[in-house]
Amino acid sequence: MPHPGAAKARGILESSSGLVLEQITRPGVGAAIWRRNRSPGFAEWIESIPPGQLPALRAVADFRTIERGVHAACDLSGLPAGTMRDLLASDIGALALMLARIMRNPLMHIRFEAVTTDACRRFHVDQLPARLLCTYRGPGTQFGLEDENGRIVRAGAMRSGEVAVLRGASWPGMEVTGLLHRSPPIAGTGKVRLFLALDPMVEPAEARRLH
Repeated sequence: MPHPGAAKARGILESSSGLVLEQITRPGVGAAIWRRNRSPGFAEWIESIPPGQLPALRAVADFRTIERGVHAACDLSGLPAGTMRDLLASDIGALALMLARIMRNPLMHIRFEAVTTDACRRFHVDQLPARLLCTYRGPGTQFGLEDENGRIVRAGAMRSGEVAVLRGASWPGMEVTGLLHRSPPIAGTGKVRLFLALDPMVEPAEARRLH
């Protein structure tokens, strides 16, 4: 376990290449962000989906079954099959593969759902080794750092479609995760986020702490 004077991982690495996600293991890095753009056709499609048809999926699964699980969630929500739905499911499956490779763990917890509240509105560090985040619709995750006076200073934000891998409090090694994040406050705005979180599976006693 890190000692009280351990170095802090507070840095953010950004790139237009998905390979940047693998750099989360570099010393001092608290988050690696893939700054990608949604295609115009995909953006138009996903923004037009009625909130009641947005898929929802919470499960523990092998990364090889994630794409199929997303399709099943879309079937249950009444979201019609089609090219764009295929693109969404295959993208989530590819991100699951990336996380499995980075963490060397094929099992993960997936949370894929619409968000309309200020869930996780406080800046925090997740109580797990790592987390992959992507907001397919709506404003993305916000980042912050604590200054010498204990105040939170904003350190950037993600846009729709971008992907990040964040270190959590139980990231292996001697560094302390010092980069904070939160969900953007949207309660009362009418905005709807379609949010994906992938967490490497941990021991059953630890799994209860996931949120």
